[in-house]
Amino acid sequence: MSLPAVDESRILVNFDGSLDQVSTVAHELGHAFHNECQVGKTELQTVTPMTLAETASIFCQTIITDAALSGASGPDEELSILESFLIDAAQVIVDISSRFMFEKEVFERREKSELTADDFCDIMLRCQKETYGDGLDERALHPYMWAWKPHYYRGGLSFYNFPYAFGLLFGLGLYSIYQQRGKSFVPEYEELLAGTGEGTAADLAARFGIDIRRPEFWQGSLGLIEKRIQRYEAL
Repeated sequence: MSLPAVDESRILVNFDGSLDQVSTVAHELGHAFHNECQVGKTELQTVTPMTLAETASIFCQTIITDAALSGASGPDEELSILESFLIDAAQVIVDISSRFMFEKEVFERREKSELTADDFCDIMLRCQKETYGDGLDERALHPYMWAWKPHYYRGGLSFYNFPYAFGLLFGLGLYSIYQQRGKSFVPEYEELLAGTGEGTAADLAARFGIDIRRPEFWQGSLGLIEKRIQRYEAL
């Protein structure tokens, strides 16, 4: 929570010492750091769209994950850390892609006719199969995903999940650039966070020579995930 009146943040989290909880604390500290970068801005200048709201939290989580992997006591611990990361990444990238495709098709077809529960199930299954391919056991497909996700029933939350997928890949893409440029990238990164309420992601990134309209940026994000998949398979 941001407290603009005193230019501070407050974080409330459970903590049991597990890696997941360490990662959660890092995530929330990333949000706090984002708030810190916006100190001095007006209230309107700090209103950040959801697509950019997860940038610092993902970046911070990635730092912690890399540190945990570097300090792993052996293959078993490294495997556990990688699995935790990849479960989250698969959820945010692959599953959310299926939900995006589902919602898009629903809007397009609903414009022309009403849809039944069977129609929703059919669309959901097809979208899951298209995104997961042969990487998901057929028994794990979830035709009724549309029935228990509450944001589908709120008019102001169309494509609600998309910003999480964007946020993960945007944060990882920036981290990939940080790995290339090192400490010289930090001031640019902090300036980008400071301006997230004042421009689009593309415009803000362009100020620092980053073109997110080109596939190369997103390939850098996915490349980081790919390296961890390869390491997981090797272990």
